[in-house]
Amino acid sequence: MDAEEIVRLTPEAVRELIDTQRVVTVPKQGQGQRREERWPFPGTVEVWLPEECYGERHILATLHNLSANGLAMRSRRPVPKDTRISVAIHQPTMSCYGYAIVRHCTRAHVGYLIGVEFSFQANDDADCARP
Repeated sequence: MDAEEIVRLTPEAVRELIDTQRVVTVPKQGQGQRREERWPFPGTVEVWLPEECYGERHILATLHNLSANGLAMRSRRPVPKDTRISVAIHQPTMSCYGYAIVRHCTRAHVGYLIGVEFSFQANDDADCARP
């Protein structure tokens, strides 16, 4: 993939990604429990952790679902709640990079299910991990 094909993570870029995979679904949550519907979205997420995280700082996770405001991914290692991370989402149609905040990390049958909220305003924030 050429560097020109990797774009900054913005609300418009996320909506473009969702539109490439949008299928008719039945929401799992009741009305008003989520701001945005989540779409099943297989793929890879690269994660860069901040220096204060113990162990390996660059990990690969499996994208589970995607919404306009965040994503869920599966990882073999836990990432603490409220950790600010850098992410890159890789899809055949587009790759996006940006920042997110971990909102939950739940032990799963294999590894951990991690939910993150995108931080579109954090692109120049020095507290975020840098790829």
